[in-house]
Amino acid sequence: MIPLFRVVKSGVYATIQDQGRFGFRRFGMPVAGPMDREAFQLGQDIIGNDEGTNALELFLGGLMIEVLTDHKIVIAGADLGAMIDGETPAPLWKTFQIWKGQTISFTKPISGAIAYIIPDGGYAVKEILGSSSSYPRGLIGKTVKKETLLYANSLKQKRLNRGLLVDKIPNYTEDITIELFKSPHMDLFEKSSVNTFLNSSYTYRGGDRMGYYFNGPPLEFIESGDIVSEATQFGTVQVPTNGQPIILMADAQTTGGYATIGTVAKADLPKVAQLKNGGTIRFVYRMHDLV
Repeated sequence: MIPLFRVVKSGVYATIQDQGRFGFRRFGMPVAGPMDREAFQLGQDIIGNDEGTNALELFLGGLMIEVLTDHKIVIAGADLGAMIDGETPAPLWKTFQIWKGQTISFTKPISGAIAYIIPDGGYAVKEILGSSSSYPRGLIGKTVKKETLLYANSLKQKRLNRGLLVDKIPNYTEDITIELFKSPHMDLFEKSSVNTFLNSSYTYRGGDRMGYYFNGPPLEFIESGDIVSEATQFGTVQVPTNGQPIILMADAQTTGGYATIGTVAKADLPKVAQLKNGGTIRFVYRMHDLV
């Protein structure tokens, strides 16, 4: 293990995540893993890490880290105003050299909400149940705090700098449209309410790795939205009694007792993950679900 970063300021919320913890949902253990799997994997590919390598996932910014060892990293995902030594903008979507004594700070969310700081070779973190992903609610792994030391697995390799073509860089917008697979609970909702849902915008009002909360015209139930608890997943859209949709995210609980209005198409999950407070979302059902 090689000391790589010391956390000077902890930021909004940061955890170590790899691809996720699979095979344990039947025991109540969420998969966890990256909120934006596309940005996470692109970053790993850019720097040339092996499958299964982890990353530091950061929400919204505020983090400041001191470099303890010369190394090579890539920052993928949201533009959180990354600065080197408080004066030079850090490159995004391309590898770059960092030097002992430098600081890297993430000043504010400019585009998107979640970034990945990925060193060559990943972070040296103990695996639990086959994964190094943190799941703080289950007391697995650790949330990054002030004075936390982060270790690299190995010294940097002799690789050329690499980056993503400009036209391949994801575009994070604050007004998105996402596709849903229909839920088996559609008959619990007033038909007119579903029509309103599909023709309205909903505003993101906050959330975390477990779920994102939205405000808009409330969905109305014919009688009740309570159901016998059933399996949920990353992307399930639950509707509690207040009628406001909740999109379950990477740390989603494994079962739930709220009616659902659909499940977000996998390809659209990164767009949801990168929303900031005040961003808006519109829902459409996949065409084959309308037949």
